[in-house]
Amino acid sequence: MAEQIMSTLGNYIVSNIFAIFLMVAAVKWPKTARLLISVLFVGGGVWNLFASLTMPAFYVTTYGPVATAPYRAFIYGPFAANPALFVVPIAIGELAIGLLADGGGTWVRLSMIGMTGFMLGLAPLGVGGAFPFSLFAIVAAYFLFRAPPQSSLFQDVAAVRMALAHGFSRPHAHPPAHT
Repeated sequence: MAEQIMSTLGNYIVSNIFAIFLMVAAVKWPKTARLLISVLFVGGGVWNLFASLTMPAFYVTTYGPVATAPYRAFIYGPFAANPALFVVPIAIGELAIGLLADGGGTWVRLSMIGMTGFMLGLAPLGVGGAFPFSLFAIVAAYFLFRAPPQSSLFQDVAAVRMALAHGFSRPHAHPPAHT
């Protein structure tokens, strides 16, 4: 187990630094935090769908040895018999969380409720879930739940595109010609 922890130490550290940044972003730059959450969960959902259907033993060999005792018993027990049975619904939930985060207002709030539930389920994986990543992510979800962006991610991207297009298409002022 110690060897497995050491081999993933870099990922563990980066994951927790990311989660701390996500917490700060949720307060200072909520639209950026929402984008990061959307990318994280949509990407995680796609990966988990792919991995659970093409290499299901990955979950048992990767997370079993580093999970807390109750989760380890579950992973080596009923989960090992058919990982996809458990992971596919989780992946669909991840996709829903990520897509709901793209909305504004109530949609973001629903996403943050889903994210909190997901992180509560992830925490008992211990090191395999990059604990305390899940706690930092729950705090970020709380901040976004309290003050969700009202515009959708797509509206924000369109506004940025318009601002950039307007900024690049403005005629440059030329100095007056000397007469």
